[in-house]
Amino acid sequence: MKQALRVTFLFVLIISLIVTVNAQKKQSKKTRSTDSKKIEKLGTEVITSVGNEKISYDDLERAYQKNMSRKETNLYNVSKDSILDFLNLYVNYRLKVNDALSRGFDNDSSVLAEIGQNRKILAESYFYEAKLVKPKVEELLKHRDYDYQIAIIMFQLPSTPNPDTMETYLKAKLSLDLLKVGANFEQVAKDSSTDKESATRGGLVLNYFTAGRVTRNIEEAIFRLKVGEFWPELIRTKYGYFIIKLVKREPRVKVLLRHILITVKDRGDSAAIKKSDSLIALLKSGADFEKLAKENSDDEKTVPKGGLLGDYYSRSSGFEDTQRNLLPEIEEAAFALKDGEFSGRVRSEYGIHILKRDSTQKFDPEKDRADIKLQYKRQYFEADKKFYLDSLRNAIGFKMNETAFNSLLSNLDTNVTNLDTAWIKKIPQSIYSDILFAFQGKSTSIGEFIDMMQKKSELRGLGINSFGLNKAIDKITNPAVFDAASKSLETEFEDYAQLLKEFRDGILLFKVEDIEVWSKLKFDSTLARVYWDSTKTRYHTEPSYDISEIYILSDSSAKAIYKELTDGDKVFDTLASQNTQRAGYREKKGKWGKVTPKNNKLARIAADKNAQAGMIIEPQPYEKGFSIIKVNSYEPVRQKTFEEAIPDFAPAFQDQIQKKLSMAWLNNLRDKFNVKVYTDKIDKIIKKYKSK
Repeated sequence: MKQALRVTFLFVLIISLIVTVNAQKKQSKKTRSTDSKKIEKLGTEVITSVGNEKISYDDLERAYQKNMSRKETNLYNVSKDSILDFLNLYVNYRLKVNDALSRGFDNDSSVLAEIGQNRKILAESYFYEAKLVKPKVEELLKHRDYDYQIAIIMFQLPSTPNPDTMETYLKAKLSLDLLKVGANFEQVAKDSSTDKESATRGGLVLNYFTAGRVTRNIEEAIFRLKVGEFWPELIRTKYGYFIIKLVKREPRVKVLLRHILITVKDRGDSAAIKKSDSLIALLKSGADFEKLAKENSDDEKTVPKGGLLGDYYSRSSGFEDTQRNLLPEIEEAAFALKDGEFSGRVRSEYGIHILKRDSTQKFDPEKDRADIKLQYKRQYFEADKKFYLDSLRNAIGFKMNETAFNSLLSNLDTNVTNLDTAWIKKIPQSIYSDILFAFQGKSTSIGEFIDMMQKKSELRGLGINSFGLNKAIDKITNPAVFDAASKSLETEFEDYAQLLKEFRDGILLFKVEDIEVWSKLKFDSTLARVYWDSTKTRYHTEPSYDISEIYILSDSSAKAIYKELTDGDKVFDTLASQNTQRAGYREKKGKWGKVTPKNNKLARIAADKNAQAGMIIEPQPYEKGFSIIKVNSYEPVRQKTFEEAIPDFAPAFQDQIQKKLSMAWLNNLRDKFNVKVYTDKIDKIIKKYKSK
């Protein structure tokens, strides 16, 4: 039996406008701290000090959450022993950083260069996230509180290459002018829209959408409209011109739905109505909906689940598990109900439905934020980034000499790139000295620009056309634009300043630790022998077999050769050189040399047979044939010599030396920098804030 569901077919226009959204998989809710108390004054309380550096509770908790991957865990909810263990690790880290600072490594040229390099990487990522991505995402997130339904009047552009848009524009403008003087939107849509499916409904688009799912210029217009209003300007997309009207704006929620389907086809309309009414009467008298659905519904797929239609459903996303949409009449009736209510008769092409709305959930804003961010970065980020940089560049004095630019362009073959060695041949020398652009007090001539296009690797392969030249200018000027724009990041964003400090401290720590530990970590054979003497009983050789093999594909042939060997008629090496069918082994007379059961199956066979030197093992199934194995010699397990055992114990030995060097260094640092831990303050915080 068909379900009261269908994949709603969006007409070609809306399919092309709506952004493809990955199916939202059901995820378990993030584990969050249930303790909502905020540490205010105590959060800044100093709980330890390293020399002149004061470390607050907030400092330690931030480090704990980041380094232990426990972002949602408050430190005061961890056991005191765990807090003190982490505190000890953090103090050791700060001791090393303070040692580097006391040696002046923060002014070391190599350190400064590395910090500068990391700052550029961090700044670019953080800058665009803070200035572009986050504001855009948060703006769209506000609009995710609603689902929107619109009506459209579409004026499709001709499908020919480089179409003349004027005729289409004039038709669209005429319709818009009619609406402005009071014409009926639905009638204009029926008369004029080139999207015939929506036109039959007066322009109504059946599917709702929410923020981040529709082409941006249409979406931005919709968010500014009141219900019933149309946007007073034509909206241009690559598909044509649109007139947009906001029909509905509904709270965005997801609901769990059940239904009982009574089909009409097999029983007739009057019988279907009669049965539906009797079921509604039973529900009104207190009957259990799920039980009635299991006993009476004609929807075979939902019957076992008591009429459950699927996972949670929303107007704009469909069902969470399948993204399918309900029929419009079913959807409308479902959202007219309150939780726990059931409907009267609801007709669809499948029959008569009785609906029940079980429960309602709000959307997780974190999932919505992640979804919007993904779509924004995929669809609009690069264009917004270019626009933003262009505006910043102009704000700090960039000036293009359009006359010189057009003069250069007119002397280029726009069908090639600057990889073509002849691209500059037609450019007259007389324009080389003309200023192409000016930026930050420096002018760049056409000749200088050409030289950069020839020599800079990042400018190679660009098209010699207007787009390619502008892209080259962007690449030349963007680093300076970005440097100027991002200078205030540290003062503007505290968390960025903290992030940069952590990178600096990491670089300092690496440098000082390299001097105090890693550069001293050499393999001392005298100390290593002492270590081996105390642990040598742990290291043993593998048992090894020197074996030869005759490999035969045929069972009967293998048995015949084995009989020749056991009868003493032939020597193993001779038969191997004449008969073995393993590639490359005839010339070696079947010899494998020394192998161990650990890494060789033939040796494992020998071990299983407890074979001794000189033994010839009868044909054994191996790979796609049979192997006759001869054990030439056998070496049993023995204790390894010092030299043999070095690869086994060297890592543990080096680790031991590294720990000794680190411990000696840290002990010296604790003498150099006075360390104080205020456990009474830690106790006070735990006692006051720990979740019961």
